[in-house]
Amino acid sequence: MKELVGKCEECGKDIYCMDGFFYGVKEDGKLLCFDCADEEK
Repeated sequence: MKELVGKCEECGKDIYCMDGFFYGVKEDGKLLCFDCADEEK
């Protein structure tokens, strides 16, 4: 099952929850894709 959670606040990429796993990061109240979350670190 694939469910749209929202969009990355940095690049606008769609972020999904698939089979109970959230494919993104919520940092400081912002929703980010893995790529943008890695760039911030």
